[in-house]
Amino acid sequence: MSAPRVVVIGAGFAGLAAALHLTAAGARVTLIEREPRSGGKAGSWRAEGFRFDTGPTVLTMPHVIEATFAAVGRPCTVEMAPSVAGTRYRFASGRVWDVGPDLERTVASLAPSDADAYRRALTRARALYEAAAPTFVHGPAPGLRALMAYALRHGAAASPGSRLPDLLESLGVRGDLRTFFLRFATYFGADPFRAPAVLHNIAWVELGLGTRHVRGGLHAVARALEAALVDLGADVRHGCAARRVGARGGRVREVVTDSGEIAANAVVLAVDRRAAMTMLGRPLGPEREPSLSGLVRLVGVRGVDDRLAQHTVLFPETYEREFLDLRAGRHPRDPTLYLSISSRSDPDDAPVGHENRFVMANAPALPTSTPATESEERAQAGREAMHAAMTRHGFDPAAGVVVERWETPATFAAFGHRGSLYGDAPHGVLAALRAPNRVRALPDVALAGGTVHPGGGVPLALLSGRQAALVVARRLGLPLAVWTA
Repeated sequence: MSAPRVVVIGAGFAGLAAALHLTAAGARVTLIEREPRSGGKAGSWRAEGFRFDTGPTVLTMPHVIEATFAAVGRPCTVEMAPSVAGTRYRFASGRVWDVGPDLERTVASLAPSDADAYRRALTRARALYEAAAPTFVHGPAPGLRALMAYALRHGAAASPGSRLPDLLESLGVRGDLRTFFLRFATYFGADPFRAPAVLHNIAWVELGLGTRHVRGGLHAVARALEAALVDLGADVRHGCAARRVGARGGRVREVVTDSGEIAANAVVLAVDRRAAMTMLGRPLGPEREPSLSGLVRLVGVRGVDDRLAQHTVLFPETYEREFLDLRAGRHPRDPTLYLSISSRSDPDDAPVGHENRFVMANAPALPTSTPATESEERAQAGREAMHAAMTRHGFDPAAGVVVERWETPATFAAFGHRGSLYGDAPHGVLAALRAPNRVRALPDVALAGGTVHPGGGVPLALLSGRQAALVVARRLGLPLAVWTA
């Protein structure tokens, strides 16, 4: 009996993981990707001796990467090192605070009351994460029974119906410390002032579990996954755009691409959920509020500025005003800025005596009237606001520039509806749940990626790919290797 044919659409982290697991299980996998490379938003750009990440810059939950390679019998070739230095936070109050994995060192510069509040907030974040992770991170998309079990056991502790600011207030977290903890909700694409309290768990993932620096950037992870996939015998096709999934009688038959048809017994759609529904010929449903997008400046500069750490966050004068602008659909006039300088730990990323700076601000998703493009006027307003914010913090955005490139919401629209980075906005407990990875009346199809369970970010995308592979493997009678993450 010949091996079943599986087509995986989309070579981001979710698609790469799904393809890896299914190939290792014995399926004949064809992975197709519209772009000329794998990795999705996790790209890499080189110019004038500089290398930049064009998407995520830091890795959490590294055990998920290690488990992915182990499950398919391949060594993990990704070079990861703990981010010992942590992140430097510069507040409008003038406070400069270095936060890292050493708890006592982190709280040493805080007033005793703030140090106690930090410990309480971190303890609560850990409790929220450890209660939620088995159901909402590592398990399959939860059904009603799983949701009820979680609610009965942990629901009250998750402060249902409360917002994140309310939870922090109850923990005595105020002032700069409040701004610090609110920001973690943006990692899931949320407006922190409207985010449910349960999203406080994200703080534990970074502050408690820690982060890793990846040599060569996050795109190196995608390259390593693709190399393992090719080594296992999968067919990887870049520059191949899927147009439609053909199904008859409730069974998948083929995938129609811009270069022909590919026969399939099952399909994994590792793309934005709305794009997946379009390929399946399914109704899209009502337009929902999108998550945050981003505005990124990649800039190589002469000189090294010791006021900046490898990871630095510059907070605005009034944090809430930033999100009032975003709710109004405009780039914030005084945005929070996140800067990453990978050349601090990976000298090959910049010429000697230079720095490669990744500078990111929150941005609104694109308007429904132009879901794939942004007006030059709006984009220019975002660029000017970013430069003004750098200047307010005492940094000259024009000093020593050697090379520069911008990534805007229109750039990210190639990977997500309206350029949103995390699908639908997670405002409210139910809205924070990602869509299931199954498609009604099409048992041969599974969905994967940041817009479905368990959500966005590199480790969650890998877990999403694993869950989609499980759906397809069970349907096809294929054995997936034991998972140890």
